[in-house]
Amino acid sequence: MAVFVVWCGTTVKLGEHTCLGHVTRIWDSEETRDLRKGIRDKATSEGTKELVDDIKEEAEPVVERAKRGWEAGVKEATKGDAKGGAAGEAKAEKETDGAKPTE
Repeated sequence: MAVFVVWCGTTVKLGEHTCLGHVTRIWDSEETRDLRKGIRDKATSEGTKELVDDIKEEAEPVVERAKRGWEAGVKEATKGDAKGGAAGEAKAEKETDGAKPTE
């Protein structure tokens, strides 16, 4: 399918040019060059860098809280294995096909 679209875009004429020809002419126009330059300047400006830093500062407490929650959940989920609690007993029973160990 993609090969067909590429073939059509490069060989089928839409007026004087193919689709690829039209896109190339638009991309190389003075207006598009001005737009690209404006976007590049804005993306690399000091104001944009400050905005990104502000977003990082605002999001940091949320990220840290999520990380602590994740770690607490993992710790709680694995706690039964270490103590031989309900999760550990179920795992041991499964490993021994339900046979209880003799003491």
